[in-house]
Amino acid sequence: MTQKFSNLLKAMFVTALFSGLVVSCKDDNPNGNAGIQTEFNVTIPETETAAKQGTIRIPQQGGQITTAETIYLEKEGQFFPCTIKEATEDHFSFIVPNNVETGTYKVHVRKDGKRTYLGTIRITIVERQIEIPEGATIYGIVETTEGEPVANAVVSDGEICTVTNAEGIYGLPSNKENGFVFVSVPSGYEPVTNGTVPKMYELTQTRKEVPEIQSFKLKKVEGQDNFKVIFMGDKHLANRTQDVVQYKKFCADVMNYKASNGGTKIYGITLGDLTWDQYWKNGYLLSNYVKTVNENIKDLIIYNVIGNHDHDPAAIGNHAAVNPMLENVAPAWYSFNIGQCHFVVLDDIDCSAYDGVKDRPYKQNIYGVQLEWLKKDLSYVDKSTPVYVMTHGSNYSYNTSVANAYNLRANTGSDELISICSSFNEVHFVNGHLHQQHTMMPADVPANTYSNKVYEHNIPAVCADWWYSGYYTPGCHVCTDGVPAGYAIFDFTGKNVKWGYKGTGMDEKILFRAYDLNNVDFSNVAWKNLKDSKVIDTFRSRYETPYAGDKRKNQVLINVWNWNSGYKIEVKTANGETLAATQINEYDPLSIAALSIPYWDRSALTSVPGTGTTKRFHFFQVQCPDADTNLEITVTDNFGNVYKETMERPKAFSTAAYSINK
Repeated sequence: MTQKFSNLLKAMFVTALFSGLVVSCKDDNPNGNAGIQTEFNVTIPETETAAKQGTIRIPQQGGQITTAETIYLEKEGQFFPCTIKEATEDHFSFIVPNNVETGTYKVHVRKDGKRTYLGTIRITIVERQIEIPEGATIYGIVETTEGEPVANAVVSDGEICTVTNAEGIYGLPSNKENGFVFVSVPSGYEPVTNGTVPKMYELTQTRKEVPEIQSFKLKKVEGQDNFKVIFMGDKHLANRTQDVVQYKKFCADVMNYKASNGGTKIYGITLGDLTWDQYWKNGYLLSNYVKTVNENIKDLIIYNVIGNHDHDPAAIGNHAAVNPMLENVAPAWYSFNIGQCHFVVLDDIDCSAYDGVKDRPYKQNIYGVQLEWLKKDLSYVDKSTPVYVMTHGSNYSYNTSVANAYNLRANTGSDELISICSSFNEVHFVNGHLHQQHTMMPADVPANTYSNKVYEHNIPAVCADWWYSGYYTPGCHVCTDGVPAGYAIFDFTGKNVKWGYKGTGMDEKILFRAYDLNNVDFSNVAWKNLKDSKVIDTFRSRYETPYAGDKRKNQVLINVWNWNSGYKIEVKTANGETLAATQINEYDPLSIAALSIPYWDRSALTSVPGTGTTKRFHFFQVQCPDADTNLEITVTDNFGNVYKETMERPKAFSTAAYSINK
């Protein structure tokens, strides 16, 4: 027997054996969906739900398909034989095999040795089938991982809301315009997760006229009377400037903090700009972010907010712009509960002008149905419940002239948002975007004009200044206002909250840096690349001139991050003399040295770049009697926590002196 003939026999045997198990992958109808055979008068529904080993009922006329035939479900070339359980003149029912998962399948029948394509069906596998609530286009069950129903859970499609009944069943008459449905996780529960990412939402799958089932599993938990939330500002991961390497160090810091607080429930909330849309073309997408965070952070549920850099720059309009976020991470807006607090996520990046051509023409605005949805969402929340509203952009801009004063951003929807929340006793707006820090207290302008307690917490960035300072000056990872890269920590006890800030790689008991300005001098910067005189003149006027000569002689500058009007600062000499600490709007010297100089001098710039050190009011200037007097600096936050430093002067100034790597 020749080798060729032997191989042919083997091939014939394998083919015959495979044909006995499943039908051939060659379709008897080469025209696919468009060419459904007319010899069988059947109606394949667009979608059905079924339990494994459950049945699906197919209408037919004439009873041509009987229990003697076999139904095959086909997905991506794989065929699943299904036994026909019963057949009558007007219908037949087949059993769904155990190995069939939720998905879209072609339906074939094998009769008289011939396989015929009948149509396409989407099958949703459920643990148990339920009747479709009247008028519902989206319905399902909210239950625990142990199978207990969760009653009175709010479920929404981002436009309308409903609650589950005593059996955990809900029904929404949704037009599916937003493409998702979510459960507002109730207090005392947690969502199941994909690593860190909460699976509290599902994408809709069918046309608005076709009812579909979307169910949710929740974990019942204890310990939410006291819990912490880690708020994480902008990440801007793009796989450039060693950002992923730096981010992994941040993740390690979070894991260390979590381990040191092992007896406390801890949750994470990001504040947008998880990635950097302009660098998606380089291959770092939102899916890469999910992979990176899941590889480096464990056992931590992280809720996510969409940022301007998480919208698709090639999209047309808002719905398309949020699709990458929706498909990989979270809806653009949703809500959830932890303990005795209600949390709301909104998208204030309006991409309605996106046309796939212009370069990211977004504006800050809470667009579409979000505010109307929010009214409905909050209607299920008791007015005494503290409400936390997370957006990427801030509702208030920084007042550059007056300390502890802010300006409400016009034409952004912020005024209506604040009005909607005005019936709640206490509202905290938490956001990022600015890569800086401010905290507006109820006593500040304009919060002091409101009838309820209103706060805004603008959280510094995880990436500090887009990862530049940590790239150019390792160990000096600072935001544009000199605040170290890191994360805010909110500590909840019932309805009460305390907050603080932890720099990456730093002790959370460190709250400020003190600079001896006698030793701060930028007049001898040796420009290596920057040659444009106009850019150099701008740098000198901003950063060099204020420190030139004797302008800051014997002065100390203190940068207090997380500062708000409820804090106190006291500066004394070693012999107990109190020195005045004057609040000023100032640049941070370390940010100038670690960020602005190397960033500006990286190439022969012909114009002033947007990134650079910026002024803020969380600085205090102290005039000392001489160059040698040591200082005792004490900062007390509004919760009574005390932060101290004994400053020995003269104190050298260099990036190495303030590096966390020293």
